[in-house]
Amino acid sequence: MTLIAQIDDAACLGHGDCVHVAPNVFILEGDVAEQHAPGTDEQLRQAARACPAGAIILLEAASGIEVDP
Repeated sequence: MTLIAQIDDAACLGHGDCVHVAPNVFILEGDVAEQHAPGTDEQLRQAARACPAGAIILLEAASGIEVDP
């Protein structure tokens, strides 16, 4: 399965846990996280699980269906 991540800017509180877990994938721009590079499915899952605000939504790339981290 190939995953893509979407960040809910309104939900993101800028904790930076995603950056800590996957620093080559996510960065903080001000108070909001942004994905700046593609990551592996495992990196995206770990980042989504680490987000205390639940702001990282994972989608199956082929179908666009939301999946649990």
